[in-house]
Amino acid sequence: MLDGATAWISWCSVALNIFVASYLLWIHTHWARRGVPHARPRFLVGNFWDSVLQRRTRGDIVGDIYRAFDSRPFVGVYKPLMRPAVLLRDPALIQEVLVKNFRSFQNTETVFPADKDEVFSDNPFMADSERWKELRLRLSQAFTPARVRLAFDDMAGSGRKLVELLLAAGDRTSQDADKLAKRYATHAFVQVLFGIEANTLKPGEDTGPFYGMGHKIVNADNWLIKLRFTAFFYCPSLLNILGYEMANPETLIFFRKLILDSVQFRQQEGITRDDFIQHAAKLILVDGKVDDEALRASTARVINAFLETFETVSSSMAATFVLLAAHPGVQDKLRAELRGAFPTGRLTAHDELVGLPYLDCVCKEAMRVFPTADPIKRTCTKSTVLQASTGEAVSVRQGDTIYVSVEAVQHDPAYYSHADEFYPDHFSEEEIARRPKCTYLVFGEGPRMCPGNRFGMLLIKVALASVLLHVEVVPGPELALPATRDPASPLLSIKGGPWLRFRPT
Repeated sequence: MLDGATAWISWCSVALNIFVASYLLWIHTHWARRGVPHARPRFLVGNFWDSVLQRRTRGDIVGDIYRAFDSRPFVGVYKPLMRPAVLLRDPALIQEVLVKNFRSFQNTETVFPADKDEVFSDNPFMADSERWKELRLRLSQAFTPARVRLAFDDMAGSGRKLVELLLAAGDRTSQDADKLAKRYATHAFVQVLFGIEANTLKPGEDTGPFYGMGHKIVNADNWLIKLRFTAFFYCPSLLNILGYEMANPETLIFFRKLILDSVQFRQQEGITRDDFIQHAAKLILVDGKVDDEALRASTARVINAFLETFETVSSSMAATFVLLAAHPGVQDKLRAELRGAFPTGRLTAHDELVGLPYLDCVCKEAMRVFPTADPIKRTCTKSTVLQASTGEAVSVRQGDTIYVSVEAVQHDPAYYSHADEFYPDHFSEEEIARRPKCTYLVFGEGPRMCPGNRFGMLLIKVALASVLLHVEVVPGPELALPATRDPASPLLSIKGGPWLRFRPT
């Protein structure tokens, strides 16, 4: 009897081993079986293991794959746990996915269900296609050119306070440009949306409660949240096991109370102002009563907009200051343009600022060198065939993932004459005219393009102009040059820290 049981267990073990071996062979040969050129993966961990271990950035790894297949329009890659994705190289195919055949690629890779996380399910970059359509309409109304123009005076006021902070601190010690950018961006955001003082730009280290909330939106001190955050970037399917909740409850309570108090105060005092709170009040207060669902939705949208400003805009701003510090010739040329437009040293007109050509070139070039959103990820929602101009084709099935490496495309010498340099003339009219579409993807492209790009760009331009009119930016001795991304951070961060000094001019 025992011998029979032992034999049965042995046969089961053999069968299980055969099944596991067959399955591993099957997933490791996914692209080979489909005849797609691909990067050779590591066992089970795919092509991104060094990024998971924080030894290299995702952009570095994808860039190596991108360059290794420079004659191919697309490449097969493997994400952790051997999940396949198609990396697009051909701008025509990128345009096909993001713009022309958008209906087949409406979803991003990671979609937050509305019943799992009330904040990030309302983020336009994480909402499913149906939810995204509603969010896009609301955000498009919030960020119209007219409303962005109205925000200029508040932003300029924040810019002046930033300059006062820098002049008070002096140039004897280095300052963290990322922290400065976050303080400025927070001040401007709160002033624009709520019409109140955020107290983040007072001299000294007191940054006020709003700055602290920016760090607490995602509760990174919680080990489970850290694990979920890692899964979000590398293996979103694990969120079905780990859970989706990332928003800090303290942040929800803070902003919910702020919005409700602001709405009720304005109603009581008869205050009107063409800003977010004024429009939110129409939805939140119905016949004098609070609509809880409208308040929840407004809170989620404020937190998402604040997070994008606090992290994305400020990191781009800090990287731009670092590049200008490392390239004094570019900084001097930009300062001359600014002083010609604003001889009093005070920003006076929105249209005059946004119309400065070299300022526009500098901002766009800095974001070309250091893009924030990388890679762009899309999930196929309707099976289709991507046909390249070379005649090569790849069949993309429903559920397949598409990658577009913003950093690799924007560092391709086929499109940028000085691809590995900080060269603002990349955005001269002549250089732009010779490039194909979908080779500058900082804000994405097509219907799911970032709806707040005008607001974010204006925020950066106001900060640069305000500072450079009064201050020279130089590298601090702690700054490692040439500046590179920190592989330990999933978001844009300068390795070693963006340490700069600000000298009055």
